[in-house]
Amino acid sequence: MTSSNPKVSVIIPAYNIEKYIQYCVDSVLKNTYENFEVIIVNDGSTDRTEDVCKDLLLDPRVRLISQGNQGVSAARNTGIRAANGDYITFIDGDDFVDDDYLTYFVNLAENTDSEFCISKYCYKKRGEQQAKDIRTEVYSNLDATALLLSDVVVVGCWNKLYKRSFLIGNNIWFNEDLFYGEGLQFITTCALKAPHIGVGDKKVYYYRRNNAASATTKFNIESVLNGEKSIDRIESRINQINDYLDAMLLQHRCMYYVGALVKIRNNNLQTKYPNDYHRWEQFLHQSIGKVLRNKYISKYRKALILGGCVSPYCLGKLDTIRRRRIAKHSVS
Repeated sequence: MTSSNPKVSVIIPAYNIEKYIQYCVDSVLKNTYENFEVIIVNDGSTDRTEDVCKDLLLDPRVRLISQGNQGVSAARNTGIRAANGDYITFIDGDDFVDDDYLTYFVNLAENTDSEFCISKYCYKKRGEQQAKDIRTEVYSNLDATALLLSDVVVVGCWNKLYKRSFLIGNNIWFNEDLFYGEGLQFITTCALKAPHIGVGDKKVYYYRRNNAASATTKFNIESVLNGEKSIDRIESRINQINDYLDAMLLQHRCMYYVGALVKIRNNNLQTKYPNDYHRWEQFLHQSIGKVLRNKYISKYRKALILGGCVSPYCLGKLDTIRRRRIAKHSVS
């Protein structure tokens, strides 16, 4: 624990996760860091999520706010407004954390004097080992933004820590018209506005990937278009750029379009959405030369993007196998 012992507000949006929410909250309550509050925002759940959350109120550190269904962005904003902590962290209600999660992040923030902190890695598979070399680094705005757009960090506002005064002072909120890609826009906005960013390697967050009800496991064309809107907004807000950030912007957009093509092919919907399908396909064909020549894009990502250009159908079949394997071996 740090000497100043700042208070941390843990914000957990909850929507129809009766199966997971108690395990998630219990993992926070077991943390060795003592000065924290848990704010659960029940976003109009239609299952027993709210009842489970009410039982958790026996612990005085837990607060419950219930609202009509407004989406995850609005739920997180509600949590920010209600927070009393010096720091804020977000945890998805179907995930869970180690008992040193809060200690690790508070130390990372104070040791780097950072208002925004990131851990590069998290647990995604059962039996996964801790990172070999646990380091602490300080990133510039552009390098941190590039990191968040890269394939190193799993996209999401969780597994990160924010100084509350930094968010409020810079008027940083989740865009409530975004329900897909909202987390990426939020964290890249933080990276661009923070004086510098504390970055660590330690795994203290468990990212569950076998929840069939998760928004990331379903196909919805409006979600795909919403995510594309998020990427457009991120690019429009970047005033400075370096070669690494430029490469990660290109890689991220290409990989997103490859994913969109694969989802459409897997659901046999290419004739239903021909304009979007051909627009994404055309962008990939126009960009593949630049991708293949870029020294910052890995050979693996180049191969995936090339596969999206040549045969989204075959890539889609491989992606189906990959997703089944991911779900089978996910942390649980």
